[in-house]
Amino acid sequence: MEKYTKIAAVIVLCVLAASAGFFASSLSELKGQIEYSDEDVWGGKGFPAAIPTPAVMPTPIPTPVGRETPESQYTNTNTERKIIQRASLSIEVEDFQASSDALILIVERSGGFVSDSYSYVTDTGRKRGDIALRVPTHEFLPVIAEIEQIGTVKSKHISGEDVTEEYIDLTARLNNSERQEKRLLEILDIAEDVEDVLDVERELERVRNDIERLIGRINYLENRVELATISVSLYEPEPITHSWGIRDAFRDAFEAFVSVIRGLIILVGYALPLLILVGIAWFVKAKVMPRLRKGKSK
Repeated sequence: MEKYTKIAAVIVLCVLAASAGFFASSLSELKGQIEYSDEDVWGGKGFPAAIPTPAVMPTPIPTPVGRETPESQYTNTNTERKIIQRASLSIEVEDFQASSDALILIVERSGGFVSDSYSYVTDTGRKRGDIALRVPTHEFLPVIAEIEQIGTVKSKHISGEDVTEEYIDLTARLNNSERQEKRLLEILDIAEDVEDVLDVERELERVRNDIERLIGRINYLENRVELATISVSLYEPEPITHSWGIRDAFRDAFEAFVSVIRGLIILVGYALPLLILVGIAWFVKAKVMPRLRKGKSK
């Protein structure tokens, strides 16, 4: 009996020793985790520590050859912006003719030209006129600065219209139409049936009309972009006069007299048919009826 009791005691001691060793190792691991969490993760002050940067950065994935991202397609565009520039100025000048000649000289010196000109004389003998100018785009602002020196600028308006998107669209459509024309010509060369030939020729005529229309619009935009438009209105100041209004009174009186006469003429026109009918009725009653009564009495 004692033998079995000693064996059981040894077994219990071994189990207790193993349990104590496992418990001690668990405490050391738990302490290490707590120390790492307090010092490394939270920086020992309750704030997150900086996340260590990896020594090797990930290599970016190269863009396949022949393909572009949307950003590169936008930033790598070589299309020059197409801006139609316009300006209008109203200038008061002392001498219209001299100022007009100076304006033309400025335009010719800049490489531009006068596209339209119109002038007239007011009732007070002062000259006025409107002049439309076309100048190269790079001379647009310098020419305006020179024009402003001619006289006193009363108003000025400068505007720009961006037609880049329309220009790109027209160019793309023109290229597609030209490729379509080339393909139709190839089909026309190999077509043998008369009906097929006529169909291809009709389609070819439609494509060529589209090409001519697109070319015309592109040329128009290029002309407007290359040459800016400046509209200048020149005028001499009107004389300052004082009037008692007698002339205006006579004019108003004459206009009133004419209006009255006009009204009387219209009234006579309306009343004349009625007067004629009344006159006829009176003639019948006064002249014709008495004679008829006398004839019957005889």
